[in-house]
Amino acid sequence: MVPQDTKMELLAFVERMTRELGASNYLTFTTAKIASECHVSRSLASQYLNDFVRTGKVVKVNERPVLFFHRSGLERYLQCSVPDCEYDSMRDLLSLTGVKAQLDFEKAIGAGLSCGACVESLKSAVRYPPHGLPVLLVGAHGTGKRLMSELMFEFGQNEGIIPGSARYVEVDCAQYELSDVSAERDIFGDDAGQETAESTACAIDSAAGGIVFLNRFDHLSHAVREAILRRISQRDADVSRGVLPARFVLSTARSLDNGIVKTITRTVPIVVTLPALSERSLEERMELAMHFLRVEGRRVASDMKISRGALRALVSAEFDDNVDGLRSCITNCCASAYLNRQGDTVVIHTYNLPTGVLGLIDSQADDDQLVSGGKRIDDPFERVASLFQRVIDPVGSYRTGSIGFSEFFGNASFAVRAYGDYMNFEDQIVNPRIVSYEKVISSVVDEVNRAYGIELTRRIPRLIAQALFVQVQSGTWIANWRQVHAEDIAATLSILSRNLQDAAPVVEAIAAKTKSALGVALDDFSLSLTYVAISEEVRASSGPKDYLGVIMCHGYSTATSIADAADRILHQHVFESIDMTYDQELSDAVGQLSRLLKRFSHCRTVVILVDTGSLESIHEAVRGLVGCNVHIANNVSTSLALEVGSALVSHGDLESLFSRVAVECAPRHSLVKCSHVGEAVIFCSELGIETADKIRKLIQESIPCDSPVQLITVDHVELLREGAAASVFSSYRVRALLGTTNPGITAVPFVALEDILYQGSSDAIDDILFNSLGPDGIKEFHANLLRNLTLRNVLESITILNPETLYVEADRAVKRLEELSGEPIDARRKIGLYVHLCGMIERLVTKNFVDTYPDVELFVAENGDFIGWFRKAFDDMSRRYRVEIPDSEIAYVHHMLRVEMADGSRSPSVMNMILEDE
Repeated sequence: MVPQDTKMELLAFVERMTRELGASNYLTFTTAKIASECHVSRSLASQYLNDFVRTGKVVKVNERPVLFFHRSGLERYLQCSVPDCEYDSMRDLLSLTGVKAQLDFEKAIGAGLSCGACVESLKSAVRYPPHGLPVLLVGAHGTGKRLMSELMFEFGQNEGIIPGSARYVEVDCAQYELSDVSAERDIFGDDAGQETAESTACAIDSAAGGIVFLNRFDHLSHAVREAILRRISQRDADVSRGVLPARFVLSTARSLDNGIVKTITRTVPIVVTLPALSERSLEERMELAMHFLRVEGRRVASDMKISRGALRALVSAEFDDNVDGLRSCITNCCASAYLNRQGDTVVIHTYNLPTGVLGLIDSQADDDQLVSGGKRIDDPFERVASLFQRVIDPVGSYRTGSIGFSEFFGNASFAVRAYGDYMNFEDQIVNPRIVSYEKVISSVVDEVNRAYGIELTRRIPRLIAQALFVQVQSGTWIANWRQVHAEDIAATLSILSRNLQDAAPVVEAIAAKTKSALGVALDDFSLSLTYVAISEEVRASSGPKDYLGVIMCHGYSTATSIADAADRILHQHVFESIDMTYDQELSDAVGQLSRLLKRFSHCRTVVILVDTGSLESIHEAVRGLVGCNVHIANNVSTSLALEVGSALVSHGDLESLFSRVAVECAPRHSLVKCSHVGEAVIFCSELGIETADKIRKLIQESIPCDSPVQLITVDHVELLREGAAASVFSSYRVRALLGTTNPGITAVPFVALEDILYQGSSDAIDDILFNSLGPDGIKEFHANLLRNLTLRNVLESITILNPETLYVEADRAVKRLEELSGEPIDARRKIGLYVHLCGMIERLVTKNFVDTYPDVELFVAENGDFIGWFRKAFDDMSRRYRVEIPDSEIAYVHHMLRVEMADGSRSPSVMNMILEDE
């Protein structure tokens, strides 16, 4: 084999080996191991490996012995960029990349949530003197019994309880199901403790003070089980014969109600039940799915992406083998998607899911959006925690006397309303459990209303239901937040209960009845929210009012939303609300309306606003219930509710009001006529119209057939100056704008050139071309893009200078700029920066540079440090090409990095592969 082939074979082996990298095997990535597997001398392997370190393909860690990892594989494992190629130790590598090493139970997904109690019990069993307590792990197939026993062993060693020389030994008791006469001997050895010539080491001897995991213990016969349990309880006898006592962990997939399991639990003191996958929180299931995606990505050396629709279906599915079933399903999906991979990216779409998982959830608008396997899934409870923080923030100021209770309550009231808006209107957390809670709590609130003669609105049971859901179902963010701020939460509740004496009896009654009805007590924070909301309504309803407004609408919270909006704008409580299901007739809600009218029978004026349906049933329902005229109107809207509410508060003439609003609130109609002009995608670049046209040609050459969509080049300066009034917008229906810098035309989606370079395609462009190209044409378009639109081709197209030399110079300058500023530049933005800088150097060489920039004097005054860093970083480049970079050009670069960088937070590993390929 020629030396070059040997060298590349060695690199390929390191890449394959790094796919299997884990916390338990990283110390085996040595020169000796690599040399042995590749059948080369150690000195030659060392030479080749260090060559790869210098070229950036391999990462070297100067442990003893020295370790080597394939760089892109290591980045996939760590899920972050590895900026350097040599580190002093693994600790330095993890520290400088911001990765926190996880120990023992920290590795278990859900250790702080559904498995939290399990983990605490297992830790106690390991710590219990002198030799720990035996444990029975109960859980269905695939719930993680083996993993938990392995983590117990690791925990014991990390705590110094289990010797470093000890081992983890597993015994599968199912192998003895047909004949278990040797089971006891295989676990404990011969009775005399003597090994014969024919005997093999027993489990406790092999463990040497470690853990013996008796998997599927229930498969043994009753007699053998009893004998083994008796020997486990007599472990002190092992000490007398010079054997370190092992800690025993037993497992079964049967339920606790099973007769066999019941007999085992009589002897085993610690019984831990592991939750099924369906019993885990949404957060955990999502994290498990993303973890398995990353594992598959490392296995096939690819970056994994999954559509949101497919991800939602996976985490909603139930599997017979629980977590193992989810893992197998994801492996199946990855295998299906791997056949259609593009480059180093594997994308899982909904159609890649198994038949049993398809159709488990309703489709949503963002189903086709892709989520990177390395992307952290946003926890909606993070936002809830930030809203909760606003409630307790004023505690410190109140304690010091900086603010009084009035301001404290005002801040809390504002925060509670913001929380309600988020939960109700931003559609972040929709769960059937909230609806169920609300139904139960509504009856509680109705009962309290009757008992105290008050009229709390539907807003109260909804807020309590939402707070209770967050209290019970939320994940680590809320749990950690409550723990960290426990003192301030308790202080908030104390301040509110002490100062809101009028609301205290009502809050206490609702809390007590809610606990009785649902079996869960409102915690201090949920009580604080309840205090604020109820106090607002008690204050607003103080003093009898002689009018009543009622809004009745179909929909989960349509009536409540309109009533709440009108009340807020009117700054007082005017409307009661009745929400009806979509298939409910008005006549079906008559009972609820009748009860409401009876409670307000003292009112002199009643207005009922409905959305649609016959008013006759409402007429019949209200007759005789109130001793006043009742005004009924349909086609309710927020504007109509405001007009009626204002008239009720001011005791205005309602008959003339309805005559007037029948005209003013009637729907208006206008028509935006289709201009019948052709569709177009326009191209622009701050580097000049010629550069934009070269980019347009690269895209045009990638379209496999004629398309009615026109590709048009437009002057970037004209777009900046004219905006949406530019002439191109009157001549064409512009569907997208593609370029190197966004000219800021909000009416048209902007597609950045670096996005296409980064991702290999653009969803926006695909949507525009789909009707004319079809699915096969789009696939061919993507393949052509991968061939035509490489970073090298783009640089060759936009500059007459040597693009390879330009790129090397620009790359060196950008890295120097990162060092001087102390701020890393994300991968996506870096691609755009290379394109811009190469075009900039050509413009400077040809004396065609940008000499204007809005408020360049202000930029120079406010960004002196950045200008200094930039000039120092690009000093070699300026001298090489004998150009001076003006402040206006530096300002454009600053704009790209600081202003437009907010949307560039994508995984850096793709960038590394792009640059490596180039």
